[in-house]
Amino acid sequence: MPEHRFPPLAAALLIAALLLPGAAAANLRGFGLSQPVELGTVMVRWLGLPIYRASLHTEGESRFGWRQPLALQIEYFRSISQDDLTKSTRVEIQRIEGPRADQAAMMQKLASCFRDVARGDVFTAVSTQPDSLVLHLNGQQTCAIRHPDLRKRFLGIWLSDNSRSARLSARLRGD
Repeated sequence: MPEHRFPPLAAALLIAALLLPGAAAANLRGFGLSQPVELGTVMVRWLGLPIYRASLHTEGESRFGWRQPLALQIEYFRSISQDDLTKSTRVEIQRIEGPRADQAAMMQKLASCFRDVARGDVFTAVSTQPDSLVLHLNGQQTCAIRHPDLRKRFLGIWLSDNSRSARLSARLRGD
């Protein structure tokens, strides 16, 4: 009987696929969540093309709540410039919450966090306190900032009922 073998690449991909959820949880433990629980994952597309995959984790809870620590991981499937990330963040925050006196100050802090991203890059936003946010790109911290109600205001871009896609936001929250 002939011996069947997995080609090395197929074996490596299978192992990576099996380990990926555990690897993501391990990364989140290093970023400030000691017991990360995934609530939901969504694929965001534009004209049918994948832009990014987002997954939301919380601290030891299987239900979403703004009062608990949250971590949002975004894996990019295309290149996006730092300027475009900053601009789209500003536009979405203004669209969701309307004009607020402190938006410019908050956006100045957030702008320092962003970097150009390429296919395969992963940004992780971790908020263990309502007024704090730490961003990591591919495991390297890009910023640690504080601003009133920052968790809800920034993560609301993806998690708010007023996001661009309430359906995807609900799935991401695990609703």
